[in-house]
Amino acid sequence: MHGLWVSHLLDIRATSEYCTAKPLASTATSADWLPLRHVCRYADGTSTDLVPGYVNPIIFLCLFIAVVSTALALRSARRSRAAEPTTLESPQ
Repeated sequence: MHGLWVSHLLDIRATSEYCTAKPLASTATSADWLPLRHVCRYADGTSTDLVPGYVNPIIFLCLFIAVVSTALALRSARRSRAAEPTTLESPQ
């Protein structure tokens, strides 16, 4: 949520506006989804990651919580279904 709030996710600007510290290299940026990264590469060989260091641990923690919650919900549903008495009518 913080990234969506402060970033310009759908704002299409020139790379030089995001990476303003130094002159850019020929392949100016690279981006990855997992782990979330957006790296500015400069002509002098240095680079800067635009994604703060605390973002990826928060994303992985949220994914972990979502997986565990889904597993617990499925387990609870399966147990409640198994606990219901089944009524079978016997033929007369």
